Parts: sequence; structure tokens; C-alpha cells
Amino acid sequence: METKRDVITWLLEENDPSVRYRTLKEILKYNDDDPEVIQAKSAILQTHPVQSLLEKMHPEGFWLQKNPRTQRVVGDGVDYGSFATTHFCLAYLSELGVDRTQPQVEKAAERYLALQQPDGDWLRHYSCLLGYNIRTFVRLGFQDDKHVKRAMELLNKTYRTDGGYLCDIHEGKTRTKSVKSCFRGSVKALLAFSEFPEYWDQLRCKQLVNYFLRRGGIYQSKHPGVPVNRDVQILSFPITWRANSYEVLYALSKMGYGGDERLRAAWVDLENNRDEVGRYRLDWTPTQCPWVTGTRGEMNKWVTFYVEAARQYNPHTVIN
Repeated sequence: METKRDVITWLLEENDPSVRYRTLKEILKYNDDDPEVIQAKSAILQTHPVQSLLEKMHPEGFWLQKNPRTQRVVGDGVDYGSFATTHFCLAYLSELGVDRTQPQVEKAAERYLALQQPDGDWLRHYSCLLGYNIRTFVRLGFQDDKHVKRAMELLNKTYRTDGGYLCDIHEGKTRTKSVKSCFRGSVKALLAFSEFPEYWDQLRCKQLVNYFLRRGGIYQSKHPGVPVNRDVQILSFPITWRANSYEVLYALSKMGYGGDERLRAAWVDLENNRDEVGRYRLDWTPTQCPWVTGTRGEMNKWVTFYVEAARQYNPHTVIN
């Protein structure tokens, strides 16, 4: 399909080594020792986004920001601000293709991992933060680290009757009816599980998958076709606490559910956002983010990469 080739050629442009590297690795499935992969990865560390993020890091291994709500400067611990403190910056670097072989990243990651609570949590059992951190540290090369394993154990044993996840601060906030799971937190948990195939056949993971499948991926469970929230109606990047439709489809496809008939409408809704070439626009990006990933309203390589990554896990797509 000509459109497909045009999109991949666009993602492989050498002026963005991070997107090029991840396209080679995650969509085209090139090996680590392929010369093109080696060249792209070696160029990543010298790019402006990576250099800028590393320059902003405190020498002791953290990123600081004033919390806009409390006005406190945070980041040296597990409390965080808006899109620029430690766990966010580590996530951005992992997206860019940087890993623990970079000394500053290794230092910051080890420091943050050491702040973990004995049960595997980092901060007040925020399900979004737990899942987000797990995925970040896997991408940074810490999948076998004891802290990541402990976090996955906590994720795997945290149960709710509807199959999703919810933060402690919202549990029991009403006495008259049960509290529904948080869609955003459940998406981040799904992304975390998608990194660990050994969990895919376990009950807790299947419960979470069913939480999404029975709602068609991105819709209200009792109102088919009605988006669960505003997040899934727009395309945002970088991945933060919001819940993109491409995140849901990417994770489910990676786990083997991309062709499920119940996801047909979600795929169609996502496909309706592409241009005639097959690229996807960036609808929203946080203004406080230290990594500028694109301009709102313009076609975006990162959003397009994730849609293509989701689709390549599901070669027999349900889309006509």
C-alpha cells in the first residue's frame, strides 16, 4: 500500500533519530546489531531534546518544578509537579530511546527506584503513576530490577470488582454506591502489563483486558459508542496521565487483542483522524513540558508512530 510506505518513509527521516530508531526497532523489527539501528541510536544522545532534558537534571539525579497547585518546589522525592519533574523526565528520555547505559539516566533512575515503598508503590497508590513508572523503567532497561518486579507484583494483586484500577484517595469517597475504576489509571496499568508477556495469561491481567474489551476499548461501559472521556477524543503526546485511544489500542494489540471485533469502532474512530497520506495530527501537548514534541494542530511523527505501532501488532486489521 503506497500510503503505508509513505508514512514509514516519513518516520524514518534522519532528522529525528529517536523516531527513526523506534520505527526501525518496533515497527520494522530490525535487530540491535543492524547498522541502521546502531547509527540511529548513536545519534539520539546528541539531539536537542535529550541534551536539553539532561542539562535540566540536578547533579544529584532529579528534576525540580514548582507544583502549580501547592506552589512547592518538588521533584527530589516522589511528589511531582506538572510534566517536568523526575518521573516525567525519565519517561520522556525512555520515549526518546535513551536507556540506563547513559550515566546520568542510570543515576536518576536508581535514585528514584530507591524511593519505592516496601509494598511496591511510590506515591499514595496512584494507579496511573504505578503503571506509568513500570513502563518507564522497563523502557530504560530495568525490567529485571527488584523494584520493578515488586511494582508489578503490587499491580497484579490489586483487585477491583470491575477489573480496572483506582487510587486510594478515591476509594470509599461515596457511601451510597461503589466507586468506578479510573479509566486513566487503568490505561497506564494496561500499558505496564503489555510489557510483561509472562503476566498476560494471569487472571488479573485478563480482568483488566476485559475491562477494556467490554467497553469497546474507549467508550462508556453502559453507553456503547459514547467516549469514556474527553481524552480519547483528542490525540496528545507525550504520554502522561491522559488516556489516548492509541495507548489503549497499542497495548491491547501488543497483547494479541487488536483484531477483537469489540474494538472495531475504536479503530474506525482513530483512523478517521488521519490525513490523506496516513499521518496523524497532534491535538494537545502540555505547555509546561520541557520536551517540545510538536505543534498543536500539525501532523506529528510521535502520534503517527504509536498508531502505526499499534496497527503492526494487528496485521489483520478490522478496518475496511
